[in-house]
Amino acid sequence: MERVRLAAAGVRRHWLFGLVLAAAVALRVLTMLAFRPVMWFGGDSASYLATGLRLIPDPSRVGGYGFLLWALRPAGSFAVLAGLQHLMGLAIGVMIYHLACRWRLPAWAAALAAVPVLFDAYELQLETDVVPDVSFCLMIFIALYLLLRSPGERRPAFTAGAAFALGVSAILWPVGLALLAILLAVLLVALLVRRVGVVAFVAAVIAGAVPVAGYAGWFGLHEHQFTLTRSDGVFLWSRTMSFADCAVIKPPPDERFLCPPAGPRLAASLYIWDGNSPLLREPGGRFSARTNSLALNFALRAIAAQPGGYLTAAGHDFALSFYWDRPVHPDAGIVDRYQFVYAATAWVPATMRTPGGGTVAGDQAAYAGRPSPTRSAAPFDSWLVAYQRYVYLRGTLLGVLLLAAAGGLIARRRSAIAGGLPLAFAVTILLVPPLIADFDLRYLVPAVPAACLAAALAFAPAAGQRRCTTSPAATESSAASPAPGSVPTTSLPSSSTPTASPDSS
Repeated sequence: MERVRLAAAGVRRHWLFGLVLAAAVALRVLTMLAFRPVMWFGGDSASYLATGLRLIPDPSRVGGYGFLLWALRPAGSFAVLAGLQHLMGLAIGVMIYHLACRWRLPAWAAALAAVPVLFDAYELQLETDVVPDVSFCLMIFIALYLLLRSPGERRPAFTAGAAFALGVSAILWPVGLALLAILLAVLLVALLVRRVGVVAFVAAVIAGAVPVAGYAGWFGLHEHQFTLTRSDGVFLWSRTMSFADCAVIKPPPDERFLCPPAGPRLAASLYIWDGNSPLLREPGGRFSARTNSLALNFALRAIAAQPGGYLTAAGHDFALSFYWDRPVHPDAGIVDRYQFVYAATAWVPATMRTPGGGTVAGDQAAYAGRPSPTRSAAPFDSWLVAYQRYVYLRGTLLGVLLLAAAGGLIARRRSAIAGGLPLAFAVTILLVPPLIADFDLRYLVPAVPAACLAAALAFAPAAGQRRCTTSPAATESSAASPAPGSVPTTSLPSSSTPTASPDSS
């Protein structure tokens, strides 16, 4: 009877989020029915699949996502991948809700914080796509959950687990390296002021290094370089194409071919993939060791010679994150890849060669038993096309969330770990791509959950208020009517004291 009573109390307390979650599940089932078995993001998806089949790296990008494809290969179905990524999206929403509850937000506010993740059309699209964005976001939220689930508690197991999750995120998308560096910097400051122990800090350093070093070692076995990619210089060079003036930079003769051509400037990343890219003139193509080294040297010279141009270009692209309408950048062809209306479009030929000597269609067949281009199924596809026109978080509203989170942190004096970490993660996810390469619409999506959590925690109420209540009456009723024979409990986390606040650390 006691278990039944507790279950009934849980249903009463969380009924609103239960309805929200049920609707989010139904929406994902609809998406899987509409676009089968998955959606393909051109060459990126083909590269990850090649890594998953042959366990070889692509020098142009980190391939940790390929290991997920490799692990799922026995299922022999891309629909399993899509289903798993939809579950990841749901898990992120649940973690937002649970963290908001533990930080004593009312149930309606905790549920509201999870709504953008659970219902954003572009989140749904990426969950269906063969790209690492959703798994990257899940790793970030595992880290945040471990650090924030028990306010004031910084056990070595929690800090190590969080750092390991961020290390894994770095081999899914290199921005994870910046997030790991932020976490370690925050923990170092906490160590210096004696809010984190030496063991907790050292455990985090080691745990964060393990997946990164492991991937770099694997890359080195194949490419003879202990690094994550052979494209960091190429992407930074593309960033400089927005402003570089070789009359000012004065590059040496062996780098002059990297100067931007005459005429109007393109979006930065297009200089890599354009058919007339100067990178193609070098032996080994775009991502040879020599090309990457020359490109990195040129980029560093350009930034040193024209720091104002660099900051202006990066600032312009960062501002694209906050437009009301989603900007067409870097070009319409890339933007269309995120639209359900073009889900069945083949962005690369089925005969295109993939790393390791395969082809797009051949790799799909090797993985799932047959070529697996996306098939749109009526009427579900048209419903989602209409849904995507209206239901997504506008960039301007994302900016409002970040400003609200920052204002709440300052006004309420939250600690760096407690309130500032989700905000720092959200801003970093948005800022790093324009600093090192270019703006892309898909980079907005992983920032949304962290921004929602940051805004929620910044305005979490003071200690002593019951977590996730639906009404004052429910609070009073549950507090005044303990179960027979039960021991009265407080709503504070087990690691807190009646006088502690969520910011104690």
